[in-house]
Amino acid sequence: MKMKKIVSCRSQGRLFYLFECVESHELDFGKISIDSKCDGRTTPCGIYPADCAALQKSAVKLEGSAAVVVLPFLDGKSQKVEVRYENKTVASFCSNSNGEKWASRFNYRLKPALCNAIRDVQVSHIQNRYQPSFTRYLSADEGAVWRIETTWRGSADLLPEIAVFDNAMQPLDAEVYTFELQPCVELHNGTLANKLFSSVKLPSDIRDFVVVVGNQNGEIAQGFCSMDGRLYNDMHYQSWLRMKDARADDDAYRTWFDVHRVKPGDIVCQRNEAGTFGYQPLMSIVVPCYKTDKTYLQELIDSVEAQSYGNWELLLVDASPERGVVANACVEARDSRIVRIPLKENGGIVVNTNEGIAAAKGDYIAFLDHDDLLEPDALFRYARALNDASQQKRPQVLFCDEDMFEKTGAWSQPVFKTDLNVDLLYSHNCVTHFLMVEAAFLSKIGVSPEDTAGAQDYDLVLRALAADARFEHVPHVLYHWRIHPGSTADGSAESKPYAIEAGRLALQRHFASRGIAGEVEETATPFVYRMRYELPTPAPLVSIVIPTKDHTETLDACITSIAEKSTYSNYEIVLVENNSTERETFDYYAGVPHRIEELSKSRGTARVVTWPGEFNYPKIVNFGASRAKGEYLLLLNNDTEVISPDFIEEMMGYLQREDVGVVGAKLYYADGLTQHAGILVGVRGAIAHANQDFPSNREGYLGRAVRPGNFSAVTGACQMVRRELFEQLGGYDEQFAVGFNDADFCLRAWEAGFKTVFSPYAELYHYEFTSRGREEADQRKLSRWKREQALFMQRWPRYFLQGDPFIGEELNKDSDFFDLG
Repeated sequence: MKMKKIVSCRSQGRLFYLFECVESHELDFGKISIDSKCDGRTTPCGIYPADCAALQKSAVKLEGSAAVVVLPFLDGKSQKVEVRYENKTVASFCSNSNGEKWASRFNYRLKPALCNAIRDVQVSHIQNRYQPSFTRYLSADEGAVWRIETTWRGSADLLPEIAVFDNAMQPLDAEVYTFELQPCVELHNGTLANKLFSSVKLPSDIRDFVVVVGNQNGEIAQGFCSMDGRLYNDMHYQSWLRMKDARADDDAYRTWFDVHRVKPGDIVCQRNEAGTFGYQPLMSIVVPCYKTDKTYLQELIDSVEAQSYGNWELLLVDASPERGVVANACVEARDSRIVRIPLKENGGIVVNTNEGIAAAKGDYIAFLDHDDLLEPDALFRYARALNDASQQKRPQVLFCDEDMFEKTGAWSQPVFKTDLNVDLLYSHNCVTHFLMVEAAFLSKIGVSPEDTAGAQDYDLVLRALAADARFEHVPHVLYHWRIHPGSTADGSAESKPYAIEAGRLALQRHFASRGIAGEVEETATPFVYRMRYELPTPAPLVSIVIPTKDHTETLDACITSIAEKSTYSNYEIVLVENNSTERETFDYYAGVPHRIEELSKSRGTARVVTWPGEFNYPKIVNFGASRAKGEYLLLLNNDTEVISPDFIEEMMGYLQREDVGVVGAKLYYADGLTQHAGILVGVRGAIAHANQDFPSNREGYLGRAVRPGNFSAVTGACQMVRRELFEQLGGYDEQFAVGFNDADFCLRAWEAGFKTVFSPYAELYHYEFTSRGREEADQRKLSRWKREQALFMQRWPRYFLQGDPFIGEELNKDSDFFDLG
């Protein structure tokens, strides 16, 4: 018998060859073997029955049986392939990558249906064979991470081993991590199979490699997947596309903005409607001008004169009158609403601004930089917000969304904000423009002192917050911030280095005014700060409540990391045993108290309490909390490991503020990518972890992945709360036996008036799904999860109807990454 090659094509890092058996009898694939070598080294390969039905549709006429040979695409290399039937060679050929590139292109053009019929043929052949596939490319702090899914039918105990080779089949030193095994998962065809989810970490410059999955036992046949430059580029782009935020694509943003910005006809309607407002406050716009560029100032004036709301005055504080720029601009404008305030000398940004405030006659005072621009509906939107509120609840501080530009019309880098995110504000000035403050309120709190120069707007917002101002975010891009040398729009320290210390000073004073002890520090990022809260002395007892069942290796790694790494001096570990079945587990428990005391050098203690009921996570947590003795409760999964030695101090620090109820940590997968950095509620009909799969140093949209901030919820895998509040809220709701219980608890805390804070400085690993398994792998568990999802949606409909308030009204409500959709 001989086999004849019919066609070849390339797909997903592999080469596919269709062979016809020239003798008209059915092939017994149990008698077929295949061998492939590259430079004398064995390369992985496979041979599979061809899909006869698909071949018939492709209009190919075959006289005999057909088979498909699958090889890795090894760029720049050749492979010698031999196919044997009953130990006799029936086909041999040389696969040259350069030639196959052209052959594949030609065949896809000439015989597309035939190529489609044979490519990816290996996917369904999982009977006693490992079939790995790349599911995702992800950038890491150092190198790249490749997520891999391996499927097979056979014993779930025969876990595959992963080896990685370059395109010359030389072994690569790769880091391999196993995430989870899902045994007996129902596939789309109704059969059951096992799935193993893994992660491979490689240097980022390696684009051509082969992943071989096998088992020394040999009961399950080896499988492979391979990466080439074309597949690499596609997966790299798909990763960018999935994880991009609203600032990732300026061209896309400009298109979006052109659609959403106010149009000429809209301005006419707004002017008519503004005349019907019951409240038409005078808005004073203060613009400090020093060595102002003539063109920039003229563009600014034009943008104010174009406003659809007409009750305003523009106060140009001229600190460089000798230049004549401001005076000439006022004369040319011929608008009585534009007022020049000449100064004898330049007093600096704060003094100059305060002179404008003193001269303002408006009910509200707004601040505009001398080189920036307003959208024509900015004042109208603010006036509308004031009219939409009752007189007693009118906002006292208003701000809006903004973007940046170097040249008028070339808008970029949009900043879509949310309602005031207090803890993000404590990290950096996330309010900025277009800031407008009620004049009476400003008179009450006073103007900014001179030593906050460069951060006077930050100081003003912080002092307004300390005075319990009513803030309102107007969710429209109404302010354009110009980027040019000397501007702080690019966030660089070189433009105004003194402003960094001014911001730190303003924040330190804010905390002092609220009676919150601690030290504000500068960070490596200009204009970003970190508050280190002062903790009570002596150190209060923290109870670390850890539900657990068997998996003693996982549990031991968790509690050992606490005992060896934690610097906190007074904690107890409360292990809540639930239905363990292994004798070794109980033997392990017996030694835990002494082990923890010894490893922690008596800083911590440990004990075991038993919850005998069926698995219900809230019941287990509530039971553990009831047996805990601490003033603070740290709810922790048993599949976590400590990274930050001061994670307890960091989390407890936020709880020294009366307005904070729940604090969460930053968690990482075993491969070092972000697992948790805050939870968004309502995303895709459930909840989602913001910025998941980010490398640790990737900032994310507006720094949300690396700076403290408020979120609707944080994961219960590592969650700290004061015992008093936990009991006040009634603990976790036991109706949510498996899912949504942690998010529900956080939302109830918000409802009671307490913020939920995410801290990126408390870092742990979270080896997710090692204990209980993922719900999707079990139909019974999935049904329970769906019931709990329905209950959660019914309880918190606002998040599903209007979106999570910490995403931003203009952004995609179903995005984990804050994109425009």
